[in-house]
Amino acid sequence: MIAMLKNDWARIWQNKARLFVMLGLVLVSIFLAVFVSSKGNFSTKIGVIGAEKQELVSNTVKIEHLSKEPERSALALGTYDAVVDMRSGTPIISTFKGEKYKKELAEYLKNPQAVQTSEKSGEGIGSKIIGYMLMFVLMSSVTNMLLFSEDKEKHIMERITTTPISFTKLFVNYSLFSWLLLFIPNLLIIGGISLFGLTDVGLSIVNYAILLGVIALFATAFSICNASFFQVADSASMLGSMIMMITTILSGSFFSLDNGNKLFNSLIHWLPQKQFLELVHNIEAGQSYSGNFQRLFYLVGFSLVLMSIAVFKTRKEYVRS
Repeated sequence: MIAMLKNDWARIWQNKARLFVMLGLVLVSIFLAVFVSSKGNFSTKIGVIGAEKQELVSNTVKIEHLSKEPERSALALGTYDAVVDMRSGTPIISTFKGEKYKKELAEYLKNPQAVQTSEKSGEGIGSKIIGYMLMFVLMSSVTNMLLFSEDKEKHIMERITTTPISFTKLFVNYSLFSWLLLFIPNLLIIGGISLFGLTDVGLSIVNYAILLGVIALFATAFSICNASFFQVADSASMLGSMIMMITTILSGSFFSLDNGNKLFNSLIHWLPQKQFLELVHNIEAGQSYSGNFQRLFYLVGFSLVLMSIAVFKTRKEYVRS
């Protein structure tokens, strides 16, 4: 097994530029999360239509007065966190950040000073760091499965399975190597930032290790399951990355997409990324892992189901009884 892991590392190091790019994106996402957190819970940009400029004054909310309603894409792309139409006298708020954010903004518009001086209990820095880095970690897992996909595409796996190496050992090697390639570098990045005192990372290193271990397990299971259905590495990588990107954004990794639709919110609730982000938030709020057993069970169970599908599909394709 050690020899197989060393061989995998030698192969992945031949394309080290890709590895460094993904780790660089993770590092940038962490500092972006820190930057956003340092601006406070109500550091936001709002487009306001129909209000006199002297009516709204704030040091924590950047307000841009508009002559007409902007395109909806301005909200989707983050040009504005919200657009407030005050032409009817009653604020009409449009935002993609969910009902909670809309209620807080409505309270702010009623009494800006009261909201500025009150204590807000939003996400902590640990939740923001993991939320911002989550998509890049998950997309890294898809690209890290390149060895598995290449061995299928180039018919190397067909030859390997005819050797004395067992299929189980081979499959464990692919999975373990991918998991380690996610877990170790990202934990070292977090640990290094904390050790050198570059910024507060919110959670303890032990908690980061547990949480990164859980999400790396899910990421590895999804990636190998996805790759098991494709013969071409590029096709597996493209579809897997697209699925991870869309579902992670929908889960609220960067901002809440709660739109008040019960069906939509129920579907989003069962996304593994959503369950994971809620787990992170609860742990940072002081809850125990035992108190979040259902979420942990769901994430681990979901991962095992994906892994089982990948094993069944690959064994059926390459192992001749």
